[in-house]
Amino acid sequence: MPKNDNPGVIAPPPLIFLCFLAAGYYINRIYPIPVIERPLGTIIAGIFIVYACLTAGLAFYYMIKAGTNVDVRKPAKAIVTESVYSYSRNPMYLSMVILLIAFTFLTNALWIAILCPVFMIIMQKGVIEREEDYLERKFGKEYLDYKQRVRRWI
Repeated sequence: MPKNDNPGVIAPPPLIFLCFLAAGYYINRIYPIPVIERPLGTIIAGIFIVYACLTAGLAFYYMIKAGTNVDVRKPAKAIVTESVYSYSRNPMYLSMVILLIAFTFLTNALWIAILCPVFMIIMQKGVIEREEDYLERKFGKEYLDYKQRVRRWI
């Protein structure tokens, strides 16, 4: 396996997600901006968490089913286009955004949501665009056709 047979992302996406979640939470502890009180915030968060977990779970399942690596540091072996991948090229990353919104409500910390656009920009530039370039090089027309049919986020 060649060393460069991966997209060369800036960091593992779950680590980026956790950094933004922690940053938003801790900024909110210093400069609190409440969103909505319990129990409504918990109910809303629960709905978002269920949706994000279902989306990420399906994405994970279909990647495993296709025999490709979920870890972006390892080579892609196939392009997955079924299920949630027919609506979004990045359903796992979309799930991370949804989870950030969920934790905004769960912890009553608006800073987490405020940081979401920055998270999305970093994911776009440091992960997604690198993955797309890699997949175009590796799979050519097959991936380009998929890109034409399915949006990046939603």
